[in-house]
Amino acid sequence: MTSDPTVPRSVSVTVVVPTFRRERDAADQAERFAGMTMVARVLVVDQGSTLATYEPFIELRRREAKIELIDQPNLGGSGGYARGMLESLTSPEHAVYLSDDDAQISEESLALMLAHQGQADRPTIVGTAMYAADDPELQISGPEAVRGADFMWGPAGDASPNYTGWWGTLLPPGTVAELGLPAPYFLKWDDAEYGLRATRAGYDTVVPPGANVWHPTWNAFATQMSWTARILHRNRLATAAACGAGRGVIRSSLLHQGKHILAGHHLTATLWAAGIDQFLAGPGTWLGRDLTHARADGQRVVEGWNEDHLEVATDLAVTHAGPLPAARAAVRALANLVGPARPPRIVCELPADEVTWRTTLGADAVIVTGPDGSRAGTLIADGPTARRLLATTLRQHWALARRWRQLCRSYHRALPKVTTRAAWERMIAAAEEAERPAKDD
Repeated sequence: MTSDPTVPRSVSVTVVVPTFRRERDAADQAERFAGMTMVARVLVVDQGSTLATYEPFIELRRREAKIELIDQPNLGGSGGYARGMLESLTSPEHAVYLSDDDAQISEESLALMLAHQGQADRPTIVGTAMYAADDPELQISGPEAVRGADFMWGPAGDASPNYTGWWGTLLPPGTVAELGLPAPYFLKWDDAEYGLRATRAGYDTVVPPGANVWHPTWNAFATQMSWTARILHRNRLATAAACGAGRGVIRSSLLHQGKHILAGHHLTATLWAAGIDQFLAGPGTWLGRDLTHARADGQRVVEGWNEDHLEVATDLAVTHAGPLPAARAAVRALANLVGPARPPRIVCELPADEVTWRTTLGADAVIVTGPDGSRAGTLIADGPTARRLLATTLRQHWALARRWRQLCRSYHRALPKVTTRAAWERMIAAAEEAERPAKDD
């Protein structure tokens, strides 16, 4: 099958762009899409309540009738996309393009995606590769797949993609009506779960050459050491359980937690532990219930950790400008695990984009620097904290192993109930009602 962007297309596109307090990015993105001939509607879902009074956006809407502003409480990425997908149902003949507010795509790429979709023999979701905005030749992500063995995402390789990132995804007309709306995860794994759902329903997923977006880069350190880590791991487990995954996901989780603990990524391990506890509590305790406070819940974990540990991280002197040799790192990591608390003696310094469990293993502390050389964070490895976290993770993963089949049944039953149009309308209405008294004051 060939994809020729010059093939005439009768299908128009509704674009969905969630945003949260990024007025300039949102306005620029809306203007770019409004200028594309195949785009009929640009639905900007503002979850920060700032665009309605942002003068450049006000002026843009005066000029561009295609742009529609939707204001709602912050329900995360899944809530923003869900609201846009709900609104798209009033134009069922349109394809639906899901986009970040800072992921730039050319009109040619979008035309190519439409052509590829139109020539497919089966319903086909078309995704995009991602390139770095500050280094346009650097590819960050290509075709991806969720591996069934351990439920981790990664390059598809020789396998077929089974999801596409919602930094740039084109759904064929009728998809939202047939498949429903995203899982109410707040953020992370909503796009992967939707892709897996589509695959089970008989949809194909492709990322054709030439379908690209350019996106600002990020580093794993910022994700794993912030409130998002709790949600990321919880949602991975929930998706795996709903899809009936085997216990390989439990082994993978335990292995990665062990790496976090040994390598001094103790805040990450704490956030993961909080996510596992919430997953173990069952879908009825959080799924579709915590969208308005999911971010605050995770932030409280981070703040509690910082209150207990930031004092130790002050006035550290760097002793090693880089990671320890592997053999020495392994020996020192084990010594730290069984030893008493003591002031850091080996202090490494690493750029944030070089922080992995391998590069921090064995250090008593790691000073993490940002692109400008300023301190972006500090990792502290101390024996008592590591032993406490290890005991917690062994207990949690034993519970996961014992209860896995029951948890799979619970999440498999629960997920379809919270991805319907009616369920999302209730969640959005409840969030708006809860926010109304504050607005009235």
